[in-house]
Amino acid sequence: MTDITPSFQGEMQLAGWSESHTGGCKVTFWLPSTDDLQAFRTLTVRKGNMAGHRFMAVLVEIGDDEKPVLQPVTEKQKGGPLAKLAGIFCNDAEFHKWKESTYGYVDAAQCIYRVCEISSRSELDHNSDAAEKFHKYIRGPYSKWRISRGLVSNENY
Repeated sequence: MTDITPSFQGEMQLAGWSESHTGGCKVTFWLPSTDDLQAFRTLTVRKGNMAGHRFMAVLVEIGDDEKPVLQPVTEKQKGGPLAKLAGIFCNDAEFHKWKESTYGYVDAAQCIYRVCEISSRSELDHNSDAAEKFHKYIRGPYSKWRISRGLVSNENY
């Protein structure tokens, strides 16, 4: 059996975070000392000048009293009829054809998330702006597309 030795163990401070379509999601931390960088200096940069080493991390925010900061628990919103309909669309081969010809996105769920500006289908039932976008840019046009292709004569979407 092999022991797992952590590359870094210690306190750090959040310096910032960013999210972009080209760079992805990033989190930057300040380390207390340059000595703490030693764990990372031995790692090489992989192909394409991008770091590629994988790590597992568990981070707990601590307060001035050195104890974990308790975060409020928010109840996850459950999806309703629109979330279920979006799920049905995502599993529909015809929807995939329509969304690729209309939006070009490869993944059906990501298409809905981007168009409706959401991160979860459940938001469609709890966010009126997202619901409006779903009806205007997804449900309505997809229904018309299905009718124009003779897939249905009249839909109750």
